[in-house]
Amino acid sequence: MIIKSNTQKPTDPLEAALQNTLPLFAQKLKINHYSPTQFVIPDAAWLFKYVFMDQKMRRELLPSNAAMEAGKIVGEVLQRIYADTIYKLHPVKKKVAATTNEKITKDAALQEEIEKLKEYVPNDEKDSDKKQKYLEEIPEVINHALSGLKELAVASPVTCERQISIDQLEGFSAPLLPTVGRIDFDYGINSHEFGTSLTEPNPTSQVDAFPHKIIELKTKWSRLGKVKKDGSRSFLVSSVPATASFNHCVQVATYAAHFQFKVPAYLLYATKDGYTVFDSTNCPHLTVDGMKKNLQIMFNTFRRRERILALSENLTREEIIEESAGMMDMNLDHPFAWNGMPPELLKEAKLLWKLS
Repeated sequence: MIIKSNTQKPTDPLEAALQNTLPLFAQKLKINHYSPTQFVIPDAAWLFKYVFMDQKMRRELLPSNAAMEAGKIVGEVLQRIYADTIYKLHPVKKKVAATTNEKITKDAALQEEIEKLKEYVPNDEKDSDKKQKYLEEIPEVINHALSGLKELAVASPVTCERQISIDQLEGFSAPLLPTVGRIDFDYGINSHEFGTSLTEPNPTSQVDAFPHKIIELKTKWSRLGKVKKDGSRSFLVSSVPATASFNHCVQVATYAAHFQFKVPAYLLYATKDGYTVFDSTNCPHLTVDGMKKNLQIMFNTFRRRERILALSENLTREEIIEESAGMMDMNLDHPFAWNGMPPELLKEAKLLWKLS
């Protein structure tokens, strides 16, 4: 089995700062950070997608889907309407930097952004059906997301995609590598663009904390139903969630940790039929204690993986990966870890775990 390696210069913005301080296993494997997304998947899928594969391979070989593309569009429309600043990857310098956003109307933003979903090539017939359905749902989801932002009282300056990094935090047993993320929205404390300013619930500990609020936006889309007698596809409308997803709460905790848990954090869900907001008043996972506990749970996962990799760090890159795979259950029956994996990549994964 040939394990592919990245021959191009790394473009990750953290690379320059970390390359001289990375532990040996990280240097050999060319990894320099984690993300809440990596926490969500089991160890074996993480090893294959984030160690065996590099960023270039993930972008080129791992397929997207209609729900992911529709969610991106909702976020980008809202950013173009309200963001004062959007953090973007500079095409030449290959570093994430703040850029000034020229705000446009909702209709103009929707018209431009929805073309991206029209151009999206579905993976299969089911994904094609979803694409057509989500083209219909996007305007409704955007309107409900806007209502949620109104409830949270949009206040300038509005910053989107702020890149954060958390490393060694006092009171935590943290992994050797930092955890990074990008915040959907954070609000300032200036005049409100719309909505009534709320009395901030805990975890605010400083009235003048900046940013004044951080918001993570999640969208939910209708699910595939049965094929009707006429050949058309039925759909089951996704209801507004009654409880917040644990994994989403862990993601929010990562952002809150960057600001020492002194900024109130909100999790906003939007669907075609409505929206809901979770915060420290209605979700125990979003209290300071809840976020700290969940952050440590995520850290423990990353620390376990580091220990496994470090056991073989004196070997070659290929040998480290193969030895580490031998300590992890591939778990092919996991409900989503291997979904959408192209056949050739899945074959490579099975070879790595000696299952093919």
